[in-house]
Amino acid sequence: MDIIFGRHGNTFGPDDTVVWVGRESDLPLVDKGLQQAREFGAALLRTGLVPDRVFTASLARTRGFAEAMGDVQRRWRTPTVDRRLDEVHYGAWAGKTTEEIEALPGGAAQVEGWSKHDIFPADAGWGSTESEIFANIRGFIGDVIATAGPAEKLLVISSNGILRFFPRLLGVSRSDLPGYVMKTGHISLISGAPGAFRVRFWNLKPEGLARELVEAS
Repeated sequence: MDIIFGRHGNTFGPDDTVVWVGRESDLPLVDKGLQQAREFGAALLRTGLVPDRVFTASLARTRGFAEAMGDVQRRWRTPTVDRRLDEVHYGAWAGKTTEEIEALPGGAAQVEGWSKHDIFPADAGWGSTESEIFANIRGFIGDVIATAGPAEKLLVISSNGILRFFPRLLGVSRSDLPGYVMKTGHISLISGAPGAFRVRFWNLKPEGLARELVEAS
């Protein structure tokens, strides 16, 4: 089984102020984000890593990414929308820049803890908890991944706050990767079977997919 992970494309343009957006902020993709989706789809088609089934979070940026992949879309049915893949709810942090959050009491340590160590901040006014997010991901794994066929290819499109926890909750790790953060428009791949998954690569630009598939095989 191959589980392909894709983070949605950009939701901010070059002249926009970048702020934190989560489940509470349903932004669409900007032109760059749509271009990233087309490049992602072209890479899947070019390398034969075409999914049999596609699952996406319900937010406009993830659905839009799934719907903008170009010719590769013809190879699968309409993506399945699953709200368990929706991004973390950043609550009081939503709409603020990183600098504004770091200026809050304890904000700098909380931003570092989340960004570098996957630590959910306490008393930061978030609308999501670690237990809720982990329950959603585990539920998706149990319902979708654990029941998929051994030769199936699945594509999961979501956001950084969700995708970064899939390796841990699938029981795999790579010692050369300090974390599993994903950049916008990037691709990752986990292969194997329940109880025997391995990370083949993580957080890759689609343009490097063909080379990475050979090196990770």
